[in-house]
Amino acid sequence: MKRTLTTALLSIAAIIIGYISMALPFRLFEALSQTQMRLLLGGEILIYISIFSAYFCGKEAKAQRRVKDEKMKAQHNERIARRNEELKGIRVNNFDLAA
Repeated sequence: MKRTLTTALLSIAAIIIGYISMALPFRLFEALSQTQMRLLLGGEILIYISIFSAYFCGKEAKAQRRVKDEKMKAQHNERIARRNEELKGIRVNNFDLAA
């Protein structure tokens, strides 16, 4: 559900940004000079790059966090297994303590 909602929001945002980026230059075509139009185009490209970077940097950070969590879980399981192996002959509830 979360993934579907995220995809829907990204699609809606892409449609809105695409519409604005296409409509804005046509509306301002006669009001702006050629240099101003180039600056507008450069600004649009910077916005696209920043959105692209933010999305994929977030995705990459999530993947790295997942790898780190898996590594920590593996280390934790290894410590538990090692502790259980050390305490293998010792039983506390049955009073069978190997000293």
